Amino acid sequence: MASPIFPQAPVIILTHGTPGNRVSMISRASFLYKHGFNVLLFDFQSYGRSQGAFSTLGMVESEDVLAAIAYLRGLPNTMYSKIGVLGLSMGATAAVLAASRSDDIAALVAESCPVDATRVTSDVPDEEARTADQELVEEVYGVDITQARPIDVVNKLAGHTAIFFINGDADSVTPLDGMQALYQAASQPKQYWVVPGAGHAQAFDSDTAGYISHVNAFFDAYLLKS
Repeated sequence: MASPIFPQAPVIILTHGTPGNRVSMISRASFLYKHGFNVLLFDFQSYGRSQGAFSTLGMVESEDVLAAIAYLRGLPNTMYSKIGVLGLSMGATAAVLAASRSDDIAALVAESCPVDATRVTSDVPDEEARTADQELVEEVYGVDITQARPIDVVNKLAGHTAIFFINGDADSVTPLDGMQALYQAASQPKQYWVVPGAGHAQAFDSDTAGYISHVNAFFDAYLLKS
């Protein structure tokens, strides 16, 4: 984690997609840090410098998010800080799953978030692969990846987590109708932003100024209010 700007300042945890690692989130972390937030970047298990067998499409990765929260709660300077998460693709899945189980996430940006992570064809191309992945992950990690469905749990954020969905209208991996379904399933407070011409996980690159403005405003609203 970057050195805290000042004690008890809000912290944004950034959760990367696949393929990727913490380095792929540096540009987003940079503008958040410059805006006045503390930031925490880490590699999910089996990515970057973290150990692990393979991706679990957000299931075990959601435990990584909860571990990051526990780490922040153990530091004197962030023990009482409000926490936000910015999750990208698989990282968004992991963040939504984590937020459904934790009251500690006050605000969540879910960018290019799948409805069902096991139906993203770039990761799980067909039913045969889905079954094989399910069996392998069950054997190694003891979890069922078919539960990596943000659509089933996003309503559980009600009362403790504000959510902001971001999606490009040219995203063929997590299409716009999926984001709309997630938005409908979520409870207030919620908002969304559709980025014209942006493909999967490309909102920041497609409209950098707009992205920075929207995300900073969202986190300001839910992490800086008393």
